[in-house]
Amino acid sequence: MNNRWRAILPHHVGWGVLILLCSVAAAGCAQPVAKIDTTSFGPSQDQMDIAGYYRDQAMVLREKAGMIAESAVRYEHLFGPQSDWVSGALQLSEYYAVAAQDLERRAEAHADAARTGRQQRRDR
Repeated sequence: MNNRWRAILPHHVGWGVLILLCSVAAAGCAQPVAKIDTTSFGPSQDQMDIAGYYRDQAMVLREKAGMIAESAVRYEHLFGPQSDWVSGALQLSEYYAVAAQDLERRAEAHADAARTGRQQRRDR
């Protein structure tokens, strides 16, 4: 029985060491993720990337606003024009549209900062 443990133990230890070495090697090869500060107008941040991010988010919100406005029309046919469903959908659609406009303004500010190369002060 003692010989059996001597044959099995090194086999398990060998696999454990191999897995440990592979894990350390993989962790050492991983590159850190670059973080973008979307509120910064400083030269250390890529302002055009930030502007693109804000434009993409604005487009998503405009699409949501459109879909919810279409839902409001369907709700009006189903529940009548005075329904809470209709008014709630219209309010949510308006909220998304205003938020999209705000993101477009932010995108323009960052694009302007990229074009002119000057820093702007934070509004918030």
